Amino acid sequence: MSAPRKTEAEARAAVAQMVPIMAIEGRQMSDRDKDLLVDLIRGVITIDDFAAIITREAGYELD
Repeated sequence: MSAPRKTEAEARAAVAQMVPIMAIEGRQMSDRDKDLLVDLIRGVITIDDFAAIITREAGYELD
């Protein structure tokens, strides 16, 4: 049985909880990365999709 999907609001709340922790560490996440993470948490995209998207956006070509 697969885990239930989160709503967009639940996923955004989870991402929002990460922001202060990242700030303490001196890091930040772009709005685009937050949106991708929300999609990943919701099950809209897979981890493979996520990896391919960020790899392409970083300028690397995939076969």
